Amino acid sequence: MSQWQKWFACLLFVAVVSLVLLHLRVTAGQTESDAENLKRAAERIAETARTKFAPVYPALAKQIIEDTGVKEGICIDLGTGAGALGIALAKAGNFKVYAVDINPFAVAIAQKNAVEAEVSDRFFPMLGNALDLPFKDNFADLVVSRGMIPFIEDKAAVFREAYRVLKKGGAAYIGGGFSRMLDEETVVKIVKEAWGDPQKLPVHRVPREVWEEQIKKAGIKNYRIIEDCYPSGVYGIWIMFKKQ
Repeated sequence: MSQWQKWFACLLFVAVVSLVLLHLRVTAGQTESDAENLKRAAERIAETARTKFAPVYPALAKQIIEDTGVKEGICIDLGTGAGALGIALAKAGNFKVYAVDINPFAVAIAQKNAVEAEVSDRFFPMLGNALDLPFKDNFADLVVSRGMIPFIEDKAAVFREAYRVLKKGGAAYIGGGFSRMLDEETVVKIVKEAWGDPQKLPVHRVPREVWEEQIKKAGIKNYRIIEDCYPSGVYGIWIMFKKQ
């Protein structure tokens, strides 16, 4: 990265952080303690994405493109965190990525990461709620999410919103885990470093029948449940569907 790009990245980061602080000041009921918790959570996720999980995102981006057949257009990344998956998709395909997160500190970090990855011209972090997306109907060619959905109680609402914003023929790929494009040794190493016991993976806390129940509750009939299976177990579960 050139000197002027580094300067621009710093300037942009300062601008986004300023917007974050303004948002926190005007959010009803927001306390200094709440803000600090959000900041710590965003930084923790960013550090994990940068270190332990670094091999996951390019592999998962390749998997998503292969499974959905969508290689270009508008992509929405739900619960983007530090922006790692959206950035990987911006690099792997010809996408304009709208990276949505409810944590304003995560939005600021994702913006900084996009500039450093030299994809800020096609990667746009923004505040938003996956349960009520700020996009019009039939907007996106691809909707993705990694790691958010296991922690959402109303999963059906996320699926409904994803379906609503998709264009006809567009695809969603929502779930949690890693990627079958990674070898088992790499996946098991990441899991043990992060959780110790593979059975503590967040996706393992949600039985397959719950995924089925929630996707049907959303009114989506044509879907596929994709499991990233290895001899030692399942390390990824994804719901894929296309808009008819």
